[in-house]
Amino acid sequence: MGRIAEGLVFPKSLWGRFKLMAELNADMLGFFGRIIQRYGKVTTLTTPLFNYYVIADPDFAHEVLVTQADKFHKDQLYKDEQVGLARVMGNGLLVSDGEFWKRQRKLVAPALHTKRIEAYAETMVDYTDRMLAHWRDGQRLAVDHEMMTLTLKIVAKSLFNTDVSAAADRVGAATDVIQEAMKPNDVLPAWIPTRSRLRLRRALADLDQVVYGMIADWRKTGEDRGDLLSMLLLAEDDEGQHMTDKQVRDEAVTLLLAGHETTANTLNWTFKLLAENPEVEAKLHTELDTVLAGRLPTLADLRRLPYTDMVVKESMRLMPPAYSFGREAQADVEIGEYSIPKGTQVVIFNYFMQRDPELWEQAERFMPERFSADNEKNLPRYAYLPFGGGPRICVGNSFAAMEARLLLATIAQRYQLRLTPGQRVEAEPLITLRPKGHLMMRVEQREPVPVMQPELA
Repeated sequence: MGRIAEGLVFPKSLWGRFKLMAELNADMLGFFGRIIQRYGKVTTLTTPLFNYYVIADPDFAHEVLVTQADKFHKDQLYKDEQVGLARVMGNGLLVSDGEFWKRQRKLVAPALHTKRIEAYAETMVDYTDRMLAHWRDGQRLAVDHEMMTLTLKIVAKSLFNTDVSAAADRVGAATDVIQEAMKPNDVLPAWIPTRSRLRLRRALADLDQVVYGMIADWRKTGEDRGDLLSMLLLAEDDEGQHMTDKQVRDEAVTLLLAGHETTANTLNWTFKLLAENPEVEAKLHTELDTVLAGRLPTLADLRRLPYTDMVVKESMRLMPPAYSFGREAQADVEIGEYSIPKGTQVVIFNYFMQRDPELWEQAERFMPERFSADNEKNLPRYAYLPFGGGPRICVGNSFAAMEARLLLATIAQRYQLRLTPGQRVEAEPLITLRPKGHLMMRVEQREPVPVMQPELA
């Protein structure tokens, strides 16, 4: 038998627990970073309710997510109906497990297959072009709001054939409330109607009104439109039973929220990093001007935009929107020299692995070149997990990667985004890693860099 890793134990006194929770809520990444620095990349956190393994080791992560994935299910931060994501996403893909999850994933996967998402590229560029039509040189914008609204419209149109423009602000506001509700600071009994719980209830009602409205509109005709919503509503199990509206709602909410939040935050952090690294931005602009020459990008252009791809990948290394993954051991598990008892919660922090100076050269520096074709094959194995890994790797990873590159190419070709002077941009680790408050930037219309064309022979 292996040993149990050493780590931090919550104090027995209520005051000590309160102080530790206050520290956790004030700076969650800093809190776990200090634990890892003190106790190591495989450490434990013992609380009054759960025992946690806190992981920042690639080999250990590979065991949990891939080699022994069948022994780990989603943890309580997902499944708990009082404080977890299940409050919002029900039994959708992000939360469900076992045979039900396998069936649902099998239903959803075809709509997000590489061949299928190629048809979404035109929608992505078109919606971005419409957004840019309202931007003006010198304008000051909350870029995080712009990106959230844009990616929400794109995922709704692409996957559900629905235009949510009229409801985008409501869904966006609901998403903000849901994010805040996931903070681990609600210690009162679940039946007490606190202000935050009432706000969450109203936010979920707004979200449900939009999603159930989409379902009701589809049922008016029952037509197979070839979109994901049609696939879900027409699907039958082995006994010929269709999914209930609640099951469809859970999957739709999961994909609607996860499908726009992650890409929006990828772009938020990318524009911040570009503004702070003008030499990288200049290389990006040169590539876009050379390949696109002022026209809108297409799917076919992506293979000729390798530096654009590198910029997105490096942004997701430094600031991964999905910064950690939670699992629960379903049996006693042995990983290397360690024993993980059944019921232990395992939290894998890819955020720290992706910034580990022992794994990455100049780990804190924004260096897209590390993802060049020659360099990428030499990157540390399983230290880069922006979409997770193993059987439960993000089902929409191809959709998100394509979307981020197309949107970046469309926007950066026409505008430079500059941070508002004096603004301090902090990361807030909620469900996703997003800018705290707003990301305020000034848009500057740019002139394409003149590109020398080769003379004709």
